[in-house]
Amino acid sequence: MNRKDFLKRTCGLGAAAAMAKTVKAQTQKNTSAELAEGDQKFREGWVQALLKNLDKRIDKKTRVGFMESCGRDCARRGAIKMTEDCMGDADKLVAKLAGMLGKDNAVRRGDTVRLVYNKCYCPMVSKGPARLSDTWCDCSRGWVLEMFGTCTGKPVKVACLASIKRGDPRCEFEVKFV
Repeated sequence: MNRKDFLKRTCGLGAAAAMAKTVKAQTQKNTSAELAEGDQKFREGWVQALLKNLDKRIDKKTRVGFMESCGRDCARRGAIKMTEDCMGDADKLVAKLAGMLGKDNAVRRGDTVRLVYNKCYCPMVSKGPARLSDTWCDCSRGWVLEMFGTCTGKPVKVACLASIKRGDPRCEFEVKFV
């Protein structure tokens, strides 16, 4: 074989190997995206089935308490650290939340705090489904209860006034210090 033919064949093999590697990488990328999409659909279906069964089989008071407890646990697993330098000073916590949500979205007036979320921050359902049972947002209400109750060291009442997952354009919570 002459040098020219040798170089053509060698370059051809290198190009074929590079092409095969690119195709394999693209296939793996597509497979990963498909798996992630499948996982997301599975999670959405699971959450919807959970809520359907809770709503159908468990009385409202128990459902509300259950979901509130889940929200409190969620706060204690991470976000509660935000309250460490706010202990006893709800205004500091409101200021921190305003830094995240926007200054007009975390406001205190007297014994009432109004929180507005322009998107769903729950990592379990923020990507979907778009609409959930009203039961779901008692979890977020529990999160807010835990944050402000821990911060103040006193009981607070929290109402969910609006929720994206209930079909509203935003989530809105009202915290009352008692």
